[in-house]
Amino acid sequence: MIIKLDEDTLDSFLPLVPEELQRYLLEKEAFCLGALRDDTAVGLLVFTVGDGLNAAGELVVMISVHWISVAEEYRRQGVADELMTALYDITGDSPDAMIACDIPLGRGYDNAEAFFTFQGFEFENNDIPVMEITKENFRARLKDEDMKKALSLADESNKPKGLVSLDEISKLRFRKNMKTMLSDEEFMYYTGLSYDRDVYDRGTSFAIMNGDTISVWTLFRKTRSDELHMVMFDASSGADTKEMLALLKYSAVMYYLNEPEGVHVRLTLWKEKSRKLAEYVFPNKDEYTVRRGYLSGSLR
Repeated sequence: MIIKLDEDTLDSFLPLVPEELQRYLLEKEAFCLGALRDDTAVGLLVFTVGDGLNAAGELVVMISVHWISVAEEYRRQGVADELMTALYDITGDSPDAMIACDIPLGRGYDNAEAFFTFQGFEFENNDIPVMEITKENFRARLKDEDMKKALSLADESNKPKGLVSLDEISKLRFRKNMKTMLSDEEFMYYTGLSYDRDVYDRGTSFAIMNGDTISVWTLFRKTRSDELHMVMFDASSGADTKEMLALLKYSAVMYYLNEPEGVHVRLTLWKEKSRKLAEYVFPNKDEYTVRRGYLSGSLR
């Protein structure tokens, strides 16, 4: 049996979700479908719904699947298929809807792409690099004199020109700039991102303003396990690469100075420019890749 989870039924399903995704559930930022067998929680699907753009630049309803899991002893019994069918029933047979999913490659999800392909998803050829950073990586990158120079960015006089905190951007202006940024997206990199300024981490998320317009910004979210996840690092079409580099360095310094030693940073490097800049700041740092798939048109 498939049910929609609420406050009364959520707790028994939490063991099926990695800790970094539990925040979506506990803070009601996502929808959840649960599979029951004899009143036992055996499967879970986590998804969000928002606006997105298809490859033709047309506005569509975008459903992002963040997690699907089945308890080990109940696998290969059709539970995952039932969860996906329930999702299709909710979203309906709409030509104006798309479903997206991301598969981390080589990290224990080897069968996931085959499952979603069987469901009808088509996967992009361009995989998305992900880099994970610790404070030790930061220290290893910089010699003593370079470290002093980097940390001096925290001084008021050395901040990048035009830099503002999220609190200096009104909620309305943030939303307008987010809409503008997403309208320029050709490949829907930022599908599912919230337009709400307040969901992003204040200590590491910043922007460089050019008048009333955001020229460059980097947005982080913090998971319940205190991992920082960079969900956007992007610039307007007229922005200078030097501005992007300066902002990335500034966010890195703020992380190093203000976060506890054990906090890791996950950089999702959707675009080639952001990947190259991250590799410049953290050379020789290992990456792994995520593969994005889409299901569009008839959702069964």
